[in-house]
Amino acid sequence: MVALDRAWRSLVTVLDARAGLAQEDQRTLVASADAVSDFCANHKGTLEEYIGQHARDLVKDWGGQRCSALFGLGEVRDSARGTPYARVLAALSPDGMLRAFAALWRFDRRAGALCPGRSLEALARRAKRETLASLELCPEAYDALHALAGLAPLPDILPADVTGLKPHEIDSLFEIYTAMPIADLENRLRGQGYQRQRLLADGESLGRAVLRDARWLARRHLTRHAVSAALASRFDRPSSESSGGTLMVSSTHVRDPFHTIDVYPVHGRGTADIRVGWLPRKQIPSLAIETIRRGGFFASGVSRADPSFLSRWLGLR
Repeated sequence: MVALDRAWRSLVTVLDARAGLAQEDQRTLVASADAVSDFCANHKGTLEEYIGQHARDLVKDWGGQRCSALFGLGEVRDSARGTPYARVLAALSPDGMLRAFAALWRFDRRAGALCPGRSLEALARRAKRETLASLELCPEAYDALHALAGLAPLPDILPADVTGLKPHEIDSLFEIYTAMPIADLENRLRGQGYQRQRLLADGESLGRAVLRDARWLARRHLTRHAVSAALASRFDRPSSESSGGTLMVSSTHVRDPFHTIDVYPVHGRGTADIRVGWLPRKQIPSLAIETIRRGGFFASGVSRADPSFLSRWLGLR
C-alpha cells in the first residue's frame, strides 16, 4: 500500500508539472517517473485501477488539466520521448488506461471532452478487444471507443424510416443512445458547455426538426442515407465545382454533438464553404455526413444545411 501511494503521488507530481499546475525541478520529476515505471512493471494494472478509483482528483472544476495531461500520450512529440512525462505514459498499460478512462467518464462525462480524441484512438487501437467489450459505458461512449479502435463504424442512432414516429418518440431514441435528457442534449446542440458550435435554434425541438426533414425527403423519394453518401462523395473532391456550386474545405475541428467522446479522428474532414449560385455562402462541417446518416439531423441552427439546400447543391433533385 505504501508503494502504491508513492506511485500515485509520483504520477500526480509529473501530471501537475506537465499541466502547469506546479513547478518541480528535473531531479524530482525523474525520481517520480522512476517510481511510476518501477511500480507499473512490478504491479501490472494496479495503478491504473487506482486512477479510476480517484476520479475526483483528476476531473475537477478548475478545467481538468490533470486529466488532459494523463491522456495526452497522443501529443507527446518524438523530441520528448525520453522526458519523465513520456516515460510515465509509456509505463501505463493501454487496457488499464481505458478502464481508468471509463471510470473517469462515469464519474464526470467531461472526461470525454478533456481527453484528446487522438489519444483515446491510440489507446483503443492498442487495447485488447475484450477490454473494450467489457467497458461499462452507455451506447454513445461504447460506440465511440470501438470506432476509434477501428473495430466498427459508428452505427445509426435512428431507424431508416422515422416518418411514422412522433417527435417525442424520436427524442426518446436520442435519450436512450446518449443516456442524456433531451433538454440537456438540445442545450449541447445550441452550443452550451464543451459543444461550442450552434446547431439547433433557440426553441427548436430536436425530434420535430428530424421529423420535418425526414418527411420532406420522403415526399421527394429521397433518403437521408442517399444525401449523406452524396455529401461524402463531394467532400472527397475538395476545391472542385459541381453543377450546383463550389466547395472549399478548411481543417476546422468540429465535435460530434451526439458523443461526449471526441470522435473527430473517425470522420473528421474539416468544414466546407459552400456556394450555390447567388445564394449566401454556407459553412457545412464534414460532421454533417454523420449526423445526417446516423440521426437524420441536418444541423438546423445558424448555418442551416437543410435537405432542400443540400439536395439542390448535390444534384439530387
